[in-house]
Amino acid sequence: MGLIDDKQSIFTTIGAYVSLGQSKKLPNATNIYTSINNKKEVVPLLLDILKVVVGSVVLQELTGELFSTFIDNTEPDLKTGVKKQTVQENSDNQLPNDFKNNGYSIPAKSIDVMGKLKTSPNSSSGSMLYDNNSPNFDSAAYQAIQNEGTDTPYNNLIINYNSTTDSFNFKPNTKSNPNQSIGDWMGSFVDSTTIINKKEFMVKVMDSFYGTITSNQNKTTEEIFQELQLKKLIEQLINGDDSFEISQKDYDDLLRRAKQLKDGVVTYDLGCGLMEVSLSLNDFNNLISNISGSTNPFLIGKHVGDTLSKSGVGNNNIQTVTDNFFQTIIKIITVELACAATISPQIRALMAIGSAFQNFGISKLGNPIKDLKGFKVYLKCIIQIAMRLINQFIYNLVIGFLIVLLTPIIKTFVREKINQFIGIIKSLI
Repeated sequence: MGLIDDKQSIFTTIGAYVSLGQSKKLPNATNIYTSINNKKEVVPLLLDILKVVVGSVVLQELTGELFSTFIDNTEPDLKTGVKKQTVQENSDNQLPNDFKNNGYSIPAKSIDVMGKLKTSPNSSSGSMLYDNNSPNFDSAAYQAIQNEGTDTPYNNLIINYNSTTDSFNFKPNTKSNPNQSIGDWMGSFVDSTTIINKKEFMVKVMDSFYGTITSNQNKTTEEIFQELQLKKLIEQLINGDDSFEISQKDYDDLLRRAKQLKDGVVTYDLGCGLMEVSLSLNDFNNLISNISGSTNPFLIGKHVGDTLSKSGVGNNNIQTVTDNFFQTIIKIITVELACAATISPQIRALMAIGSAFQNFGISKLGNPIKDLKGFKVYLKCIIQIAMRLINQFIYNLVIGFLIVLLTPIIKTFVREKINQFIGIIKSLI
């Protein structure tokens, strides 16, 4: 049997059990589940299984779970993965004196590939991009830009910004341990850094769909277009395509999407034809205020779903639209998760410094799109870790619901077998 046959068999078997429990016949899985014909992506298949077992309403709850429980449990594994992938041959060597005395200068555009660090956290849109409740790299980097020429400490790093060269200078903060090794310093950097800040992650995911923040950042269409290219290449890596080539059709789609995000009105086909969606800055801010810090997945999922009614979507075929909306959001979550562990400013800074340790103090980072190919091994390994975590999380949810589904059915089968045995025994008396 081929992969498509194996996938179809899953739906056929589950459909039989659901039919036993609900006395209704499901339609042919081949005709309605596109994930059957998808060879690489695991998440769409798991989502379709969830919908068969529980119903589409579970997608809303899953979105809430991914924004809360999942992120809480993911951070340690991502940190372990990043540390393993940044181990170098010279990790046991002491930090170079040049790094300690002069620091390494890295162009700001090589670090801030998504254009966040020049957006003020005091602006209407920037206030949602930063979470200043705890120290973080992005806030420290922004502070360094505002206080040009002044050393800004962040954990075991000192950041200094030069506007003339538009570059950051990074030095190690070694007051407590001046004789650290390269490996110890890099490991300490990862340990003291939050890879996924929940509030900022939620903002990025929802902005990727609505473009509310992007349209208020004064970015050019070309800048947004480049950001979308980066995300597209990350998405392709998730799906097993490491060619680092974007088709002409995808280029055209990305350029069109960049223009839409710039305007804050984005077109989607959510199962009922093309429709425009937009979310006002006020409604976006209310959403983040309502879900940020919440540990209730039901509440989070509901608030996310409620944005649809505020985005200009009509009531026609609302269930189909809602299903596709949540599936799109979950797909964006997988991409943003991979981006957080590969192309965020703090990870780019770590990669830049790490490459400089191996290149006589000169960073190998440059054009972010070209860098993806140069750091392919790191990217693929980290993305595999991120996808394993999210696949496992959804898989465990699927198994939990399947157990709930099968338990009464198994009891029925066992009861029937027992009655058969009793009947046989009685006939022998």
